[in-house]
Amino acid sequence: MADTISATHRFLIEIAEELSARDLSFPTFLDATLKIRMALNKADITAEELAKVVATEPLLSAKLVRLANSVAMNPSGQQVVDVRTAVIRVGFSSVRTLAIALAMEQLMQTKEMGDYVRYARPLWEHSVDVAAQAFVLARRLTRINPHEALFAGIVHNIGAFYLLARIASRPDVAPDGEELTRLIDEWQSSIGHAVLSALEIPDEILAAIADQETPFTGEIPATLAQILYAANRLSERSGHLHSVAPDQHPPALQRAAEIIAGSQEERTSLIAALGR
Repeated sequence: MADTISATHRFLIEIAEELSARDLSFPTFLDATLKIRMALNKADITAEELAKVVATEPLLSAKLVRLANSVAMNPSGQQVVDVRTAVIRVGFSSVRTLAIALAMEQLMQTKEMGDYVRYARPLWEHSVDVAAQAFVLARRLTRINPHEALFAGIVHNIGAFYLLARIASRPDVAPDGEELTRLIDEWQSSIGHAVLSALEIPDEILAAIADQETPFTGEIPATLAQILYAANRLSERSGHLHSVAPDQHPPALQRAAEIIAGSQEERTSLIAALGR
């Protein structure tokens, strides 16, 4: 037990040093995301150029076309069959979202994750559900860009995924059960902020994720942080914020709950496209 505690303590010191130095060691599962980020960093990149980058990742290409043909993104029903048209339809922000979605899926399929898949899988299902709900709520209730809400939903727990990936790669560090839950609860926020900062995610999304657990009192969510809060609370999949029964929703979430209940087809199509 003493050895485990000592190993965990050393591991946390390493993580803290990485965070303070902004020198994160990105696991392999973020490779595709980094490639997309580098492409999107070019201010004058065209849809055709981005499509060429996406096309180098067959699974990402397939997911992108599927998302472009989803009910949420394609209400007209006109089918998209090529990557370039899909990029134009869903927008650059959603390409970035899909890159991270694919990365997280691939993370859970690696041998290194081992027993930690049982922690990562429900967290991933929750993230996808929150992302789909955030998209619907942003589009139906606010003027906030729904594609940004979709992205924020996918990455709002990325700190936990990063931490799980790093722990899984360190056999000398083997926290489980309550100890692992405590580590994630205490560290995922700061780690998530550092990972997203390193990926050069816009400040407004970083701020929204940092404030996602703050309740609001209005009749509808008015900010991206409030959308994340509502989507977290309304999610049918347990995550860091646990879902609650419909009759227990506070007044501020009643309207959001009604919108989600009436948008099942859109939500289901997004969940399927993102991959769950």
